Amino acid sequence: MNNPEPMSVLNSDKYIIISLKNEIISPEEIYYDLNSIIQEINTNEDIWVVGFDLTKVVKICDIKSSSESLNISLTKLILEIKKPVIGLVSGEISNRLFEMILPMDYRITDKKSTFIMSQIFNDNMQFDGATQLLPRIIGLNKSKELIMFGKQINSKEASEIGLVNIIVDEEKLNEIFIRKIELLTQFSPLAMQFTKTAINFSKDTNTIRGMNMENDLYSILLSSKDRTSSINSIKNKSKRNPYYGK
Repeated sequence: MNNPEPMSVLNSDKYIIISLKNEIISPEEIYYDLNSIIQEINTNEDIWVVGFDLTKVVKICDIKSSSESLNISLTKLILEIKKPVIGLVSGEISNRLFEMILPMDYRITDKKSTFIMSQIFNDNMQFDGATQLLPRIIGLNKSKELIMFGKQINSKEASEIGLVNIIVDEEKLNEIFIRKIELLTQFSPLAMQFTKTAINFSKDTNTIRGMNMENDLYSILLSSKDRTSSINSIKNKSKRNPYYGK
């Protein structure tokens, strides 16, 4: 009996949802297909937002060949996505799965989820971005505590330190996931993309260079057709911020 396809893709109006379907996933199983999908996402003007549904995944295995581990990075693939990325997780989020959600822009989980990086217990360490991304998200001291001591935290603690953005009831996970994705599709796609670029650029450079990048992107945005159509659209809508009540 053949194993089921490890990944499915749902294309909807202005967004795409990538779901990992198997409880145990090998990076080699999905890397090349995911890479092709991401290239399409970055060049397709009809895709404004990307969602990752990882709720069925229990474990992402280590890569079998150590020589391939440097070339097969799921974290780097997510980092390459230019559009806003929302991730949905549930259960025990550990090790490679934990690392995979770090480059996502917004993370949703439920009340029963836990987060742990336990590589240290096996005389090993993270190798797919955790040591670089986690400190930028939750700070240096908390990152050391989680990584060096292999500390497990619950969803409430994860929210308090900024690891996840929102905790919802398990039965409402998909509803809130879709709602957040659709909310972002109401905004200018180019403005969202440029905003993400500027924010991500800021963490890797000094303030002056970051502000120059922000100004350059804003200048491009001002002259874009996307901004013109967005302004015309706003004139025909209520001025109430659509974020409230979501």
